Amino acid sequence: MTELGKRLKEAREAKNISLDELQDMTKIQKRYLIGIEEGNYAIMPGNFYVRAFIRQYAEAVGLDPEQIFEEYKQDIPQSYQDEIPQPLSRVKTRQQLSPESTKWLNLLPKLLIAAVVVGIAVIIWLLLQNNAGNKPESQVKKETTTEVESSENSPLEKAKEKAGKQASHNKREKASQQTKKATAPKATLNVVETRGNLSTIELTNTDQFVIELTSKGNSWVEVYNTKGHSFFKGSLTNGQTQTFDLSAETEVFVKIGRTLDVDMKVNGKPFTYPIDPKDEVFQKMKFIFKKS
Repeated sequence: MTELGKRLKEAREAKNISLDELQDMTKIQKRYLIGIEEGNYAIMPGNFYVRAFIRQYAEAVGLDPEQIFEEYKQDIPQSYQDEIPQPLSRVKTRQQLSPESTKWLNLLPKLLIAAVVVGIAVIIWLLLQNNAGNKPESQVKKETTTEVESSENSPLEKAKEKAGKQASHNKREKASQQTKKATAPKATLNVVETRGNLSTIELTNTDQFVIELTSKGNSWVEVYNTKGHSFFKGSLTNGQTQTFDLSAETEVFVKIGRTLDVDMKVNGKPFTYPIDPKDEVFQKMKFIFKKS
């Protein structure tokens, strides 16, 4: 085992991350992770992948990749770009174009813009002509109105009175519901205990428990209860959101491989991780839900 492999393995074990969990977090095959720890780079597809895998390993266990590359540069193979064909075919094709062809290519965008402008002008002119020839009949004919006398006891007046009472009743009901909602206790999140990268959190004063996870990068996520049921296990890619209604649960575990890349909401409100993601990238959280 090389000094680099020993350093990476110690960092992984210090964060209580198994090789299987690290494989899910980085999407690097387990045999390659073992090869990195043992310094066996011969099993890798090439030097480029060796450096890429070491970088992902270091980030996952909370180490600075640039510092690792600098300290152990004698142990890490160099990557060379020997497979790029010269000259590039794209450049060669550009050089083979004649000056006349280049001139027409430069004029093409201007011709397209001119065609679009002319087309828009024609459409506007046709619309104006169509509107001028189709005036609504309401502008030509005079409207007549008929007044209908109604007594206080007519069916129309009774219907109006009934509708007014119903509207007043609905308004009182809505005001009552808003008052109850304003006086109801707000949901409370309380961090009970933190050990290593595991935090225990109590959710009280509410009948609803909904977790929303949104990725702004790429992170491994797992959500499951104490009965062994898994709600989600996999990677969240950039922009992807997963929502879990856990109102029927009492205890739920949430594991996030890279908290720097995942925003969490509980019952629609932003959730602050118990440990600063800059200090602990991989975090485990146990939610205890106590209904009001």
